[in-house]
Amino acid sequence: MFEMVERSRHRHILSVFGLMFAAGVWGALWFPYRWLAAHAIGPDIAQIANYAIAVTLGGVVLFGVMKRPWAFSKEIAWMGISAGWSNVGYVFAILHADVMRITLLFYLAPVWTLALAWFALGEKPNRYGMLVFVLSFAGAICMLWQPALGAPVPKNGYEWVALSGGVAFALNNVLSRKASHIDPAVKSFSVWSGCLIMALLATVLFKGQPQVLAQMPVDVWGVLIFIGCLLVMASVLMQVGLRYIGATQAIVIMLFELVVAALTTWWIAGEVMSLREWIGGIMIVAASLFSGQLAHTEEEHA
Repeated sequence: MFEMVERSRHRHILSVFGLMFAAGVWGALWFPYRWLAAHAIGPDIAQIANYAIAVTLGGVVLFGVMKRPWAFSKEIAWMGISAGWSNVGYVFAILHADVMRITLLFYLAPVWTLALAWFALGEKPNRYGMLVFVLSFAGAICMLWQPALGAPVPKNGYEWVALSGGVAFALNNVLSRKASHIDPAVKSFSVWSGCLIMALLATVLFKGQPQVLAQMPVDVWGVLIFIGCLLVMASVLMQVGLRYIGATQAIVIMLFELVVAALTTWWIAGEVMSLREWIGGIMIVAASLFSGQLAHTEEEHA
């Protein structure tokens, strides 16, 4: 009995670490993307290269450990579609619209996660869990919302893409939790494949020029490969985390991405963090530390 409890505790710690690692990676990716932009590689073209590398590298590395690697299911198909729309839609939206409004609309995702997890998984948080959820969501709003930007209601097509991207992000997390019986490696591969397909479609739609990649020097390809490797690690660890942690708790932990983004821009780029951003970040960190309160009801349905 003691060994089972200890194993469950270690599994939970590993899952939280995996989600925080993934959040940290995505929160800091602005820096290599900014470096690539200085070398005439925009985030749209970079995503094609990144996910092509992820599909190739991840497929080769994980093929041997995948259980039924080419197994097809509705959950796997929808995970690929939702992940692709979420990642690529967000990047294209911030390329063509106000970054803060796009980010705010995308990070309404916790609301959609709570609703979807409640409806699809029966993950109804207890009152303490709801308090943690509200604390994390309030922290995100505190960090992102500016009165001059107006209410978080879409005003144009790109903002609708950002909002729908947040819904897709929530759906992907819930589907991953629902498909907990499927190998995390298989789910990760479906995510990379979906992102690559969506990136190619978006580039065609916006008349991008992926052929510029063929003319890039070795150091640029080195950064692209580095990002691809990070995406592989982050995706696998995230899928492992979602296997053992409820979707609502996971989204609270994933908001750590905002904190990492704010801290790295402050430390690396010298961008000043306002008092409001510090307060919001502390609220998100506090909610992440207490996010286990969300798990009590969720574990009953695991």
